[in-house]
Amino acid sequence: MVLDNSRLSDSLSIIISHHFERKDDLMQERTNARSRFGNVWEESIAAEAAVLEEHRQERRYRRMLALTDGVLGRLEQRNLKGQRELDDVMRRDIERALRRLTPDARHRFPAGATLVQEALDGIFDVQETILLVLQRMLHWDRLLAASPWDRDDDESLVRRSA
Repeated sequence: MVLDNSRLSDSLSIIISHHFERKDDLMQERTNARSRFGNVWEESIAAEAAVLEEHRQERRYRRMLALTDGVLGRLEQRNLKGQRELDDVMRRDIERALRRLTPDARHRFPAGATLVQEALDGIFDVQETILLVLQRMLHWDRLLAASPWDRDDDESLVRRSA
């Protein structure tokens, strides 16, 4: 059998060129896959950062609510004792608490409040602002709307398998 070198050479060059074309295609697929998974990883990190920021904000508003609860407790004690006028200690406590609140909440407190009852009403207004923000963060309306206890039908009692 006589081999024709030119045909063999042509066949080899076709095979080699096909091999390199396929290799280029594979490299491109790997690059696309890395890029696609890289984007998923970046999106995952961004989503995680957003969740952490939401939790940080929620904790901040919960601390503000706890701070105003403490002020309310001290004001209620003075109210129960029959104290009508705010004393210097209570004024300082209120001022210190207001400095740690958001501007929206802080501005709800009446400027120049001198009576215990005015301060109580003002702190309740402040808490309303804080609770409104917390309610939006936690989506209480959606949680309550989806409550299984609100259903009138017996459908909620039936257990279904997957």
